[in-house]
Formats: sequence, structure tokens, C-alpha cells
Amino acid sequence: MNFRILSSVLPIATFYGVSRVGPPWLAILAGFIVSAIVYYHARKDRLIGFLTLFGFVLVGLSAVIGIIWNSEKAYLAAGPAADFIFVAVYLVSIAIRQPLIGGIARELVPSIASRLPRDAPAFVQMSFLWAGYDFFHGIARVYMLREMSTGEYIIWSRLLSWPFSVALIGITVWTIHRAAKSHAAERGEELPSLNKRPAPAPVIAAVE
Repeated sequence: MNFRILSSVLPIATFYGVSRVGPPWLAILAGFIVSAIVYYHARKDRLIGFLTLFGFVLVGLSAVIGIIWNSEKAYLAAGPAADFIFVAVYLVSIAIRQPLIGGIARELVPSIASRLPRDAPAFVQMSFLWAGYDFFHGIARVYMLREMSTGEYIIWSRLLSWPFSVALIGITVWTIHRAAKSHAAERGEELPSLNKRPAPAPVIAAVE
């Protein structure tokens, strides 16, 4: 399994496992250490590395608060907080004509995404779609964090979010590839085969 897929699971799995046998502060510390390892491996990408650094800082702040308050939920709150922050990031990126999805796509599949302008409609549409997803995802996670136990929250937030996330990744890949293919055809060019490199899961997703 590609480390970028596994990285979204490792910190929260570590946190949950340690929380079953140790005190909250130890589980939070263990999850934070694994998040640091995830960031170390993701830092090589310019934009993705920056987004991962942002997630790492957010996780660090929530970890400090969680340890001080001895609260697992304070640590887990970094997840929904990141959702709402990313809504703003997506909207701002669209407003300045640098849609975030376009930047991520150019780092993941440059041979495909680089065929399109930076503010291509496909990038804008997908950035809006992900902003909407993060908004409702954040609301759902706030509710679950308030109403469920830590263990229930970790399990259900994952079970409910993964199908939608996977579907959105598929829609995003298909939309960008179709737009790039159409753009290449207009220029009489042949589009390279789609790189199957999977989309990364930022560190912020690891504190769900």
C-alpha cells in the first residue's frame, strides 16, 4: 500500500490503540509522534508538503491542549477545525484564480494537470465541490464529537467519511482527466496515460 494512503490511518490508529491501554496524554503524544513521521515523508512536495505542515502544526496545537486538559476530544477536535479552515482555503484559492485542486493535481499528475490553465473550470469546480464536502463533513464531525464517545467517534467518523472521500477523489480524477484530454485534442496533442499515483491524505485527516 502506498505510504500516502497509509499515512491517513497511522496517526489515528496509533492514538486509538494507545488510548485503549494508556492514559489520554500518552495516546495524544503517540498520535502526534506518528503525525510528525507522516509530515517528514510528505515534506518533499511543495504545495502538498505545505498543506501537510499546516496539518502538523494544527495537530501539534491540539495535542498540547489535549495533554494540558487531559482530554482526548480536545486533540480530536483538530479534525473538524481543519475541515472549516480548508473551506476558507478553497474559496480564497478560487478567488485569487489559483484553485487549490489545480495546485495539488499539478504535483500529483503533472503530465495531465499541466495541460490545463491554472484557473481551468475543472479545477474551480472541483475546488468548490471539495469545499462543500469539507463544510458538511466538519458539521457532521462536530456533532459526532459532542455526542459520541472517543472510540465511537473514531470508528464512525471514518466509516462515514471514507466512502464520500473515495467517491470525490474518483470524480476529481475523472473530471480533470476529461478536461485535459479535451484540451489536448483541441491542440492536436496526445494525452499521456493517467498516472495512477493516489491522492495523499493530509495529516489533518489523521486526527479524525
